[in-house]
Amino acid sequence: MQMVLTFIGVAVFIVVCWRLAFFYNRKTKNLDDFLVSGRAVGFWVLIGSYIGGAIGGSSIAGFTGYGWSTGMLNFFAIFPASVILLIFIILFAKRLSVLGAKYHLVSIPDFLAVRFGDAIRVPSVLFVFFRMGFIVGLQIMSLGLIFVTGFGISLPQGMAIGGIMLIGYVAVGGMMASIIVEWFQSLLQSIVMITAALVGMYIVGKGDIFAAFGVAETVMAGKENFSFNPFDLPLNQIVNYVICMGLYYLGDQWCFQRVFVAAKPEVAFKSLTLGGILGSAFGFLPFLTGIMLRTGAEMGLISIPLDIRGDNVFFYFVINVLPTGATVFFLVAFMAAVMSCGSAFLMGGSPLVVRDVYQSFINKNATQKQLVKVGRIGILIVAIFGIVGAFAIPNLVVLFNMGNVFTACGVLIPVLACFFWKRATARGGIMACWIGGFTGLFGCIWSLNNGGSYMLLPNGFPIVLMGLLTSLAALIIFSLTQKAQPEEVSNRTLYSKLLSKN
Repeated sequence: MQMVLTFIGVAVFIVVCWRLAFFYNRKTKNLDDFLVSGRAVGFWVLIGSYIGGAIGGSSIAGFTGYGWSTGMLNFFAIFPASVILLIFIILFAKRLSVLGAKYHLVSIPDFLAVRFGDAIRVPSVLFVFFRMGFIVGLQIMSLGLIFVTGFGISLPQGMAIGGIMLIGYVAVGGMMASIIVEWFQSLLQSIVMITAALVGMYIVGKGDIFAAFGVAETVMAGKENFSFNPFDLPLNQIVNYVICMGLYYLGDQWCFQRVFVAAKPEVAFKSLTLGGILGSAFGFLPFLTGIMLRTGAEMGLISIPLDIRGDNVFFYFVINVLPTGATVFFLVAFMAAVMSCGSAFLMGGSPLVVRDVYQSFINKNATQKQLVKVGRIGILIVAIFGIVGAFAIPNLVVLFNMGNVFTACGVLIPVLACFFWKRATARGGIMACWIGGFTGLFGCIWSLNNGGSYMLLPNGFPIVLMGLLTSLAALIIFSLTQKAQPEEVSNRTLYSKLLSKN
């Protein structure tokens, strides 16, 4: 019965996605409509889209597992991302929105090309594309696992079904369909996260949710590697988390696109700021859920095996502890979360294909109809790359995190130079991108083969920081050895000039 109801719930959600896709397909007239929703997304929709994209299904399950295994100790693994995304929005949202509307920007390479010329698209597309593709591969694998769990089919079959569902509605409906699904999904996942935390607190507190945290502290006191205080981590580890898990969000394609879709600079600033604050709060709830489930299991109040893997706790709780109706709702909401996150990064990868490769180097005179068609093909290319990666690479999570590292190393310094250094030149920006990105890439590979990790060298030095320092050195050296660019070029993206000129 549970399987049948889940199937019906999933089917209803898929029908809604496809109806939205065909509805917005009729409204798609040009590339701006397809890639950035015609730059017309309003305040409330953009808030929901931000929350829906920032916290996906894998985050809910993964953070619940962190809470189960270590309490709040791993909170700094995700909190820097929330804080730095918020800093990005406060500093850059209005100005990027102005630039996006003026130059029809749709991607980070598009933005960099305004200042440094089309040549910088080559390295920046290379580094950004890999991150987008690996995330899409992870989401399609997650969809496959949902079908394996819910319907007992094989993983390849589940990934094939999930991939077709995801690729189809995104390619047909474009960014607006993706954003509306994210908005709807943010409502579902918010209900799931709040309900799961409250259920755990109700059980642990034996009816008194306000007493639950105190009970958990008493029961879990003295458990090895379990803490309610994230500051129990060593200071150097906290700093490393901030550097390794946060800095790349200052140059994140997903966040750039969220700015570009906003109807006005004020909408971009206000809605994304509020979305960032709410997203940070929601990021805490899965940790709280994991802590409560672990406490309940230790007390014998919740039937979850204590030796279960952390990343399986959420699914075990949903399928084996909750009543059938709640199980169906949670599984459908989880699938919605995975699909919306997947659609967001598919739409993040498509501009790299259509604008930064096809329109910039292959067909500069392409019609809007041709560009929209190639944009849809771009979604398929990103998805195929992700699916192949998911099947061919043993640990896609490591590669995704490596992608975060060398993307940051490649694009962050050039992005900041566009805003803050008038003397930066085209050669400086391009070389900073190439040298920083490859330093990050080869640093990850060397470190993994010599006793380190994809984040830290064997001596504990952050690879992101190494890449950023080499990128900065390249920017300065190659800029100062080249004639300065004309003032009208440097002023295009200069932080102090943007709002004053518009």
